[in-house]
Amino acid sequence: MNTNLTGGLFKLKFKALGTVCEVQFRSVSVEIAKEFRKLGLGWLRDFEEKWSRFKPTSLLCQINAEAGRSGVEISKADEEILRLCEHTFQISGGLNDPTSLPLTSLWDRAGREDRLPSSEEIEAAKNLISWPMVEWGDGRVFLPENGMALEIGGFGKEYAVDRLIGFAKRLGIVDCLVDLGRDVSALGQPPNGPVWVVGIEDAKEEDAVAFRLAVSGKGLATSGNGRRYRMIKGKKFGHIIDPRSGWPAENDLLTASCLADDCLTAGILSTNACIIGEKEGLENIERSFGVDAVLQTTNNNFHSSNIHRYVLGS
Repeated sequence: MNTNLTGGLFKLKFKALGTVCEVQFRSVSVEIAKEFRKLGLGWLRDFEEKWSRFKPTSLLCQINAEAGRSGVEISKADEEILRLCEHTFQISGGLNDPTSLPLTSLWDRAGREDRLPSSEEIEAAKNLISWPMVEWGDGRVFLPENGMALEIGGFGKEYAVDRLIGFAKRLGIVDCLVDLGRDVSALGQPPNGPVWVVGIEDAKEEDAVAFRLAVSGKGLATSGNGRRYRMIKGKKFGHIIDPRSGWPAENDLLTASCLADDCLTAGILSTNACIIGEKEGLENIERSFGVDAVLQTTNNNFHSSNIHRYVLGS
C-alpha cells in the first residue's frame, strides 16, 4: 500500500478484493487522514477475510462447506451481508442471485477444460440456485441443499465503495474519491476543480475513454462482458451469467455504466442491464429514481434522458 500527499490530496493506493484500488481525499489534519486509512483498510481486510470465496478459511467458504448438513453461526454484523443479499435479489428481480456460485463454478471449469457444459450439468446447477431457500436470521445461516453455495461478487466491491465513503463522512471528510477497481463514488470536489471527473472506458477500444462524467455525491459502477470473458472452443463467453438460462448473457450490450446515489444500486442496475439487454435495461434504469446510465453496444451508444447533466466535453 502506498500513501502520499499530492496537490492537497492524500492518496492511498493498494490492492484489495482482487483489484487495484485508489482513494483520494482531503483532510483537515494528518491525524484524521491516518484514522481514515486505518478504518477503511482495516474494514476492507476483515471484509475480504470473511467473505471472499477464494479464501478457504473465510466464513463464506465455511457456510458453503456446510450446505445440506448444518447451519453456521454468524454475528449481527455478518447478518448485514445477508440483508444485502436479500436486497440485491429483490432489486434485481432475482437476476442477481447470491446462490449462483454453482453456475459460475460450472462455467469456470468449462473454460479451463475448453468444453461447453452439458444441458444436464446446467440444469443441475440451476436447481441449486434459489436465494429464497436460504434459511437465515437469529445468528445463523443454513443452505438446505448439498451443493448450494453463496457468493457476493455481484455486489461486494460496490458495497465496499459505499462503506469507505461512509467512513469518510463519519470523520468529517467532505472531499473524497473512492475507486475500487473502477467501481467509484465521490464526495465534494478535488482541489483543482468543482467536481471529480471520472472516465468511462471505451468498450471497443482498450485504454481509451469514451465518456468523462462529473461525479459528486454519486456512485458509478460499470458492468460488462466486453473485456471479461471465457474462451471455449474458440468462442468468447462473457463472465456475467443469466441464471434463467444458465448460460452467459448474450446480447449486443458490451458495457453498462450506471450513476446512482450509491455505488451498490449502480452496480445492481448495470449488471441487470448486461443480462436483459440495452432496451429493457435502459427502460429499467429510467424507471429508477436518481439513476442515469451510458450503455455501449457493438454498434451504438445509448444513454438515459438525464445523463447529459454529468457528461463533460472531450
